[in-house]
Amino acid sequence: MFDNPLTSSFDENDAVLYFDDVKVPWERVFVHNDVALAQAQWHAIPTHVYQNYQCQIRLMVKLRFLLGLAKKIADTNGIANFPQVRETLGQLAAETAMVEGMVVGMEASGSHYGQYFVPNKTLLYSAMVLTQQLYPRFVAALRELSGGGMIMLPSSVDDFANPQIAHDIRQTQRSPATDSVGRVKLFKLAWDAVGSEFGSRHLQYEMFYAGATMVTRGHAFRTCDWARAVGLVDGLMARYELPQPETQKVT
Repeated sequence: MFDNPLTSSFDENDAVLYFDDVKVPWERVFVHNDVALAQAQWHAIPTHVYQNYQCQIRLMVKLRFLLGLAKKIADTNGIANFPQVRETLGQLAAETAMVEGMVVGMEASGSHYGQYFVPNKTLLYSAMVLTQQLYPRFVAALRELSGGGMIMLPSSVDDFANPQIAHDIRQTQRSPATDSVGRVKLFKLAWDAVGSEFGSRHLQYEMFYAGATMVTRGHAFRTCDWARAVGLVDGLMARYELPQPETQKVT
């Protein structure tokens, strides 16, 4: 737990389940030999919106956690008051608030589908496009704040049980905000969040769980109210024309 606090509690395994020969009873079949209907079950009804709405809630909470981790790293390294570090933390805070704002917005401006309430899909797909780009930048900022702190660590919690190595740890793992154990504990957590196999998997997941960028941008294009946006342009252009030439006076 000490060496891999996230992996030991939250790791999950993905797998491909392949059936070579299986019988599916007809009463369990939803779609058969109908490509249009297979697509409609996701987009003609709010299935796809619900599926990805909960993903944005998950990411919102994850960014809150990473934001707290960034601040604690800066405090532990004694750099939180450096202007450039405050700028980085401010950017991360703004991006975290942006995601939360979009979640609140898609809830506040949702609509009913029968008796069910559905979040605003335009804001949802906008959030998906933006967060695909945001998450890797967020992770890169954490790496930059940490510097070598995530690398120059004891190999294992067992090192603390060795008096000689524990003495060296106390001498080298220094921080103005905590003791050597607290510093090692924090940077073990930071490495597990962004650098371990667990962290690397989450980076890949957040970038591509909803598909390639062209797919998510396609959803944003499909659900955009283009008529409203273009209407603003047309309305303004309708207010002016080419100047008419003045009529020549006859003397």
